[in-house]
Amino acid sequence: MNIKKFSILTAALCLFAKFNAFAQAPNNGEELIVDMHNAHFANWYEHITFKQDMYWYKQDSLIKNEVWLVAYSAPSMLHIRYKDFDSGRGWIVVNDTLYAFNHNKLIGKRPRLHTHIALGFDVYFVAPEVMIPRIEKMGFNLKELAIVEINGHEVYQVGNPATSCFWVHTESLLFYGVRSVDESGVKDTFFEKYKQFYGKPVATQVQYFQDGNLYLFEKYFEIRLPSIFPKSYFNPNEFVNTRW
Repeated sequence: MNIKKFSILTAALCLFAKFNAFAQAPNNGEELIVDMHNAHFANWYEHITFKQDMYWYKQDSLIKNEVWLVAYSAPSMLHIRYKDFDSGRGWIVVNDTLYAFNHNKLIGKRPRLHTHIALGFDVYFVAPEVMIPRIEKMGFNLKELAIVEINGHEVYQVGNPATSCFWVHTESLLFYGVRSVDESGVKDTFFEKYKQFYGKPVATQVQYFQDGNLYLFEKYFEIRLPSIFPKSYFNPNEFVNTRW
């Protein structure tokens, strides 16, 4: 075999080995988090803003509809306004603390580890060595991993569905949903209808269920992925002045 053919064969074997290693199924939740990050980090977004139509249901009947304004920046910074900026109502999550506002005044704050933001957004942008202990802190057993079918989707299931678990699409490695179980019952949340915006995947609908019954449906529109976004927008002291 001449040197040129040997070099081509060696390169091909290296590419195959690299692809095979990437395609290998994870053995636990920690490996899955690493795979999720590696699959999308190069094409993920640090900031996103959108409007969301909020539909609340009770016993299959629509009881309330409202539009919220949403801004997110990595890691785990969230600013939500009810209806519009002039309402003076909303909340900010920053440094694992939720700040609630009414009439542009702070009415309370409490600790908040935002599971949906961590698993649906942060995990793709923030280093796995940072995210793994954060996700464990949220109560998920990362040693438990199985492949299951949920709502017709093949997903990785991390954790125990009898207590708390989350789901990730096996093919795309995009976050699908999360379950929590407590004395009030079983709560399931599903990120649906991923679409490409500027070549980046964004879930455009989120559904919330209590004991199998839909109680909240969110539909996102006017989705934007700004390249920069002021950190002051997540400063509770700047709530009244913030517009985007």
